[in-house]
Amino acid sequence: MDVGLIIIFFMVFVVISLWIVHSKLNRITEHVRQMDEEYLTDEQIEKELEEEWNKNK
Repeated sequence: MDVGLIIIFFMVFVVISLWIVHSKLNRITEHVRQMDEEYLTDEQIEKELEEEWNKNK
């Protein structure tokens, strides 16, 4: 009976730990997505560089 109780507590500990890691990773992922939205895409950068190049000609 004691071994079964230890295994149950260990499984509960593992599940709670994995849930905490999952929630932390979701926060990091959301932060990275917000950072990505603030930057220009490659196509936008290329378009701006072409416009600047054409102005300087």
